[in-house]
Amino acid sequence: MRRAVFLASATASVVLAGCDGVPAPQNYATVFGRVYDAQTSAGIAGVSVSADTALVAVTAADGTYSISPVPSGQTDMLIEPPDGYSIVAQPVAFSVVNGDHVRVDVPLNHA
Repeated sequence: MRRAVFLASATASVVLAGCDGVPAPQNYATVFGRVYDAQTSAGIAGVSVSADTALVAVTAADGTYSISPVPSGQTDMLIEPPDGYSIVAQPVAFSVVNGDHVRVDVPLNHA
């Protein structure tokens, strides 16, 4: 039984090593930034930040987030402010190319 598991594992490793269909990390961009209170500049935790609606991050305690891998081309950002906050302005759509690191900081107002 152990031999069968080992052979299956070894076969999967060889098959995966030969895959050319998995793009290298440099074929994508990273979008990162900080969501913060516009009045106090304090980071806001727990904010949902998405790029192209399928790639979602939630801000950390200091308001920072990072979304990767973002495919090259036009990227639409969407910020969902938590209760008690409203967004000053949704980030505009922008384009990214492979290897980009794009910073998008987002201020929120108390509602």
